Amino acid sequence: MSNIKSITVIVGDYPAPEHMMMVFVQQLVHAIVDQGVRVVVIAPQSLVHALMHGKKILPRHTVAKTESGQEYGVYRPYTLSFGNIRFFRRLAVWCDTQAIVSRLKRIDSDVLYAHFWSNALAVYEYAMTHHKPLFVACGEGDDALEEMVKSIPSDRLSRLSMAVTGVVSVSSENKRKCIKFNLANETNIEVIPNCVNTDVFRKMDVSGMKRDLGIKDDDFVISFIGGFIPRKGPDRIAHAIRILNDPHIKVMFIGRPFSGYAYDFDCPGIIFKGQLNHNLIPQYVNCSDVFVMPTQKEGCCNAVVEALAMGIPVISSNRPFNEDILNDQNSILVDPDDVKAIAEAIKTLKDNIELRKSMSEYSLAHHEDYSIAGRAKRILSFIDKQIVKSK
Repeated sequence: MSNIKSITVIVGDYPAPEHMMMVFVQQLVHAIVDQGVRVVVIAPQSLVHALMHGKKILPRHTVAKTESGQEYGVYRPYTLSFGNIRFFRRLAVWCDTQAIVSRLKRIDSDVLYAHFWSNALAVYEYAMTHHKPLFVACGEGDDALEEMVKSIPSDRLSRLSMAVTGVVSVSSENKRKCIKFNLANETNIEVIPNCVNTDVFRKMDVSGMKRDLGIKDDDFVISFIGGFIPRKGPDRIAHAIRILNDPHIKVMFIGRPFSGYAYDFDCPGIIFKGQLNHNLIPQYVNCSDVFVMPTQKEGCCNAVVEALAMGIPVISSNRPFNEDILNDQNSILVDPDDVKAIAEAIKTLKDNIELRKSMSEYSLAHHEDYSIAGRAKRILSFIDKQIVKSK
């Protein structure tokens, strides 16, 4: 049982009905709440961004519930954003900081938990001034960490690292980066890979869904989940499928394009392409024979963990960010930029039923390793330990 009574989670976005962003953070929050910890979420929302993109402005305060019916508060203070021009970025950070700190002053919380370093930047001075333990979830999967370090004066980075009580890193690669940039040291950082709700992401009978999608018994189905952006690589999957030129290969591209990207892809055999209600994702992915994610950069890919929890063999990148969750018993790892290697991996699993079966059985045998409830316990235990050490 954790000694922590209350945690305030600071995050850049948070799910609401018809606004399913950062669902993986919501899953962790629910798991922590269900451990008996009082949680408050602060997720500032930009009025400018909402108006420019025609998005609904969400209530500034709501009471949310976990799947078990436990309540917790979500605050979405109004803030502003002004695009990517350097001066305006700094102004946006200042606005975010003011909005978050204004709310923090009205919350009595044992611990501050910033989801990503960008949100730690908004609260570290408050944490130091008010002697609040500050923990950071380092899940950056692109160049965000490198860009942050380049853009911030060294004295401010030093104060940030001094303010941080502990860092939860989603991968060994992210841990190495945090230590390299002097944001953490070996004694105050722990690798705890992302996990999922294993009650939801599990093996299930989807024969009805297969009929609805027109999947035949001799079809080989590939699934992909992620943003339709070059880094994630759906175009490389499409190219690999064109190389294979096999009419029995079908594919589901689950995701959406990001604003600002003139980017599209196509190939034979597409049975689904686009956004999907999050509740339907387990059913769709369970229809697949393999999950393919040739991503170039990640923190720890939640979609890969979801596939593993459902016993789906994985084809992904042979890069360090995958080393904590993937191995030759549950996946085939390839150069994510090598389309021919992606095609060969797909063909290998298509042609080798026994290999697919052994990979599936391995992942299903480790089903509880992917449990978000277990991850919440590990994080709370780490927070407890670090607070004791810091006194």
